[in-house]
Amino acid sequence: MKYLPAGRQNFKEIIEEDLLYLDKTRQIYELLNNGKFYFLSRPRRFGKSLLLSVFRYLFSGKKQVFEDLYIAQETDYAFEEYPVIQFNFADYGAEVTNLKEVLSADIQRKAKDFKMEVDMVSLSTQFMTLVQNIATKGKPVVLLIDEYDKPIVDFLTEPEKAKKNQQILRQFFGPLKGLDSLGHLRFLFITGVSKFSKVSLFSDLNNLTDLSIHALSHDLLGITQKELEQNFASHIEKAALKFQLSKEDLLEAMKTWYNGYSYDGKIRLYNPFSILHFFQNYHFGNYWFDTGTPTFLVKTIRDRGIDPREYEETGVNEAFLTRFSLEDLNMTGLLFQTGYLTIKRIEYRNLVARYFLGYPNREVRNAMMYNLAKAFTYTSASTLSTSLLKMQDGLEEGNMTLFIEHLRIILSDLKYNWQPPKQYKTTEELFRMWEGYFHTILYLITSYMDMFVDAEVSHSKGRLDLIAETEHYIYLMEFKMDGKTENAIAQIKERAYATPYKNRSKTVFLVGINFSNEERNVESWEAEKWT
Repeated sequence: MKYLPAGRQNFKEIIEEDLLYLDKTRQIYELLNNGKFYFLSRPRRFGKSLLLSVFRYLFSGKKQVFEDLYIAQETDYAFEEYPVIQFNFADYGAEVTNLKEVLSADIQRKAKDFKMEVDMVSLSTQFMTLVQNIATKGKPVVLLIDEYDKPIVDFLTEPEKAKKNQQILRQFFGPLKGLDSLGHLRFLFITGVSKFSKVSLFSDLNNLTDLSIHALSHDLLGITQKELEQNFASHIEKAALKFQLSKEDLLEAMKTWYNGYSYDGKIRLYNPFSILHFFQNYHFGNYWFDTGTPTFLVKTIRDRGIDPREYEETGVNEAFLTRFSLEDLNMTGLLFQTGYLTIKRIEYRNLVARYFLGYPNREVRNAMMYNLAKAFTYTSASTLSTSLLKMQDGLEEGNMTLFIEHLRIILSDLKYNWQPPKQYKTTEELFRMWEGYFHTILYLITSYMDMFVDAEVSHSKGRLDLIAETEHYIYLMEFKMDGKTENAIAQIKERAYATPYKNRSKTVFLVGINFSNEERNVESWEAEKWT
């Protein structure tokens, strides 16, 4: 059983230390034969840096490192040596405000590595001189750029700083077109999380292939089901023993928790970071999500008044997936590019693709529901975690008193913290907004509990606010604002919402919850066992 390379990004070290490496050189060989200038966006912790490390040793002519891999054994690749320059914007630290100085210093360091000097002039001139001087002394340059957009993404909550760094990146990438026309570039590969407009690398470099949803990259990063079972066989066996599950049941659980990322709607991928840490800990946890809680994203969803339920499935065109601007941040596109949404399926209408997005797996969905619930209710993490567990216990035990008690705790600070994102013209509009807000909170809470939940369920006689189903109970919930709980129960009965469940063995509860518009909390509630 090979040791796992969790946190390791140096390809040569992984091979030499005989750590587990999933051979992606077949896909890499296809890239080399189909072009030479590429951009790839993928979520954080998805293997982008390791991929660039593979390119680095490939173009450095280190054939011995690849001798057991596909590209050396099954192809005629020549392993010709070229000068390689690599910029990793993640190395510059978090929230860099002096990007121009940091980049200039990095160019100077790289010039010294190649035993040359570059005059301290403009950023674009320094960069062009570095590449040009190296290329004219020998072969054209291989240029690898990792996490190019980090100086922008770090400042999404501070647009002016983000725009300033965007302009600096525009200067830095400006010479690429000229270097290409002069024949000074052998290969260019750029990675990032997002594809921002108004960066010259996308607008000026006409022959740059965007791999983000391209057929050449569908399984370039990530782990397919076949790769998981072939490469992690001994780890799977050990995990199945630890959980006292059959191999088939363990694989099904892993698929539910960690599989589901897709860039063509067909090939489903595991995030390498989550899989490596799962096999290190033998514990189902939120490994990838916990490395970068999307505080900005969930607050923006809340403050813009976006209904989180739309992200269960939302349809978009290709433009939403591949590019967006700082001036008009599209939340759906941002969630996709950062890995919180993925392509579930693709439909073609008049030969035009429509992409349907949703959460990739349980890890992402459950953690997203928790963070959205925390943002929407302004509740501390400790209070929310405790109350959610108690509420789940209440539903699983048929104890609505416990459920409501802790719902009131979660909502206790809402009145003093949140104001509507816009001015409402009438009292009725404001009333409806708050009614929808409470619906959203209940949906987030019950969705996080990992039970079957359906919100605003259409019925022949109306629309039921929420259905929550546990192992032994089904709850049909109707919500009111400044109303009467008995009216909510009566409405469930009059519209026969419970009829579809009459042959189920589970106990069905009819639940009416009345929220106070003034107190922003539960005013009264009533639950009745349906017979």
